[in-house]
Amino acid sequence: MFEHLFAERGLSLDRLKTLIEVGRAGSIAAAARGDSARQSLYSRQIKELEEFFGVELALRRGKVLALTKPGWELVRLASESLCLLDDFKSRSRNMPYRFTIGAGDSLHAWVAAPVLAEIQRRGLPWLFALENLRNSEIPLKLQNMDVDFGIVRTSALESEGLESRVIRCMDYALYVPAALGGRKVRGTEDDFPRLLEMFPLATLGSASGFFTSLKRNCAESGIRLRVQCETQSFPFAARMLKSGAFMAVLPCMVEPELGKDFIKVTHPALDRLSRSISLAWNPRLLRVRPSAKRVIDVFSSPERG
Repeated sequence: MFEHLFAERGLSLDRLKTLIEVGRAGSIAAAARGDSARQSLYSRQIKELEEFFGVELALRRGKVLALTKPGWELVRLASESLCLLDDFKSRSRNMPYRFTIGAGDSLHAWVAAPVLAEIQRRGLPWLFALENLRNSEIPLKLQNMDVDFGIVRTSALESEGLESRVIRCMDYALYVPAALGGRKVRGTEDDFPRLLEMFPLATLGSASGFFTSLKRNCAESGIRLRVQCETQSFPFAARMLKSGAFMAVLPCMVEPELGKDFIKVTHPALDRLSRSISLAWNPRLLRVRPSAKRVIDVFSSPERG
């Protein structure tokens, strides 16, 4: 059985792992992290795989290594096989399964973190590695199985071949430090335009799609948006809010960590920003790692929606 695979030398788990790492890194130098001895080893291992399979797996374009179609096919097959072996080893040694989750800062902080805390309390046999990614990066990472799961805005999932479940609805509101607003803030819709004129605001920066949508919605309501602190993430905007010097437009899921010293203000301009958040994965994941099904069920538990 499998005699044709063992009739020649050149195939090994180490060589397959090297091809996966080099393909994902984009070059041998990047995969080897500048180690010249390792670069030489990686180059030789890929050449040995090409000789073994009798097909060109990679093309060099300057300093960049581009995998060929057969190269990416072998990466896919090798990744699935190594996942199966990794899970078998974990089961055999009674070790926790390891999963990677790709998401942005705010989704890691306010969607993933509470679920991971619950998983820890329940003693479920899983380990998680969190990778900070933009919405636009996640579908490709899932297709290549560079990450196991993505937590992403549902509207960003247009790629074919991925599966997903809606796990949260992300609504937004204006949050005002009670010490800043005092009795001037009643928390009504009418407060929103008046507060934007009175107090400094922190939210995502002008380069973000969120800022563009927020500015457009405000303009449609006849409100001039004034932002005094543009941030790269919602968690940092929340930090500026907690300083007491700024208001902030934030996802409502931040409320559990704000306490009672802040006043929440809603408005139709913010209501129209609502979006659903999904947990996404490559269906191949469930074939090679059946334990991933339980992770999906925990993240999409109805009481968390």
